[in-house]
Parts: sequence; C-alpha cells; structure tokens
Amino acid sequence: MTIEIHSPYQKVDEKFLLELEREIMHLSNLNKDISRAEINFRIDDPASPENKICEIRLTIYSDNLFSRRVSSSFEEAAREVIGDLHSKVVNQALLKNELPDELTTSIEI
Repeated sequence: MTIEIHSPYQKVDEKFLLELEREIMHLSNLNKDISRAEINFRIDDPASPENKICEIRLTIYSDNLFSRRVSSSFEEAAREVIGDLHSKVVNQALLKNELPDELTTSIEI
C-alpha cells in the first residue's frame, strides 16, 4: 500500500503523521483491497480560525473513497476524516460480502 502525504505550506507534527499512518494501515487491514491513500493538508482562509483542511482519498482498485473536513487544527480534522472513512470502509466491506440481488447462471436444470 502506498501512502502519500502532502502539506505544501505548513508544518505538520511528525509524531502525528506516524499516528495517522498507523490509522490508515488499520483501514487497509479492514479492507485488503485498499491500494493507495492520499492525504492532503492545507489552509483555506488565513483570517478564519477554522481554516485547517484535511482531505483523504483511499483508492480501492478503480473505486475511490474520499472525505474532507475543516477544523481549527489539522489533528482534529484528520481524526474526523479517519472516523468518516472508517465507517465507509466497513460499509463497503459489508456490501462486498453480501449476496448479489439476482443470481444468474447459464446452466439449465
């Protein structure tokens, strides 16, 4: 699995980044099909107190799961994004294990 972290103009704490990578790896353990995680940190409006943005995109083969949060700190925004993606990954894993709506076969009985 590839994890890309982008924070072009701001410094993000290394300890926090390691924790975030661990959380992403936990998500990949829930769904083994996750091949890539792209994490973006950026600042939207410098005048606003809630201007820190965290965006995470998970690539599952050709499918993407995306979540974005705005908060007063990168850590808080990332925690909210991870929580949202966790529920999305669990839901997708449950859907993957369900039976199809209609069973088709080419075998005549």
